[in-house]
Parts: sequence; C-alpha cells; structure tokens
Amino acid sequence: MIDQSEPTTPAETLGALKPPRCAMCRARMTLLRSEPDAGGGDKCTFTCPKCEFVKTKVVGGPPDLSRHRPPKKTRRPQTR
Repeated sequence: MIDQSEPTTPAETLGALKPPRCAMCRARMTLLRSEPDAGGGDKCTFTCPKCEFVKTKVVGGPPDLSRHRPPKKTRRPQTR
C-alpha cells in the first residue's frame, strides 16, 4: 500500500519545494511554470518578484552526475 502523505511523482514534490533565492537581489523567487523534462523530472521556471530575474531548475528524475567533482587524488609519501 502506498502512503498518501508522501509525494510519489516529481509533480507532487513541487508543492513541498522551497523556492530558491534570487541570485541578484536574494529575494524569495516564485514558481512561474512547471513542465515535464526529457530526463523524467520536472523543469521548473522561477521568477523574482522584485528584479524579474529568471532561473530554471530540474526537479526529480535521475541525479546529474556531471556536476559532481571527481575524488581528490591523495599523494603517497615518498619512501627511499
């Protein structure tokens, strides 16, 4: 049985999504539109009510691994 209190689809998680802060003036942005993304998530477009800055963010779907840094290489102490 599915627990109805937890979101089950990316669209249902939008209600629980905390809008980001504007990169220009730091005001809380508002959700302008949400549309399905090709990767299985939702493409959300936010707008700032103060300065009209627009930001697009993908919510849900598989994680974007290209944004992760590779692990640091550790140097081994030289032995002589």
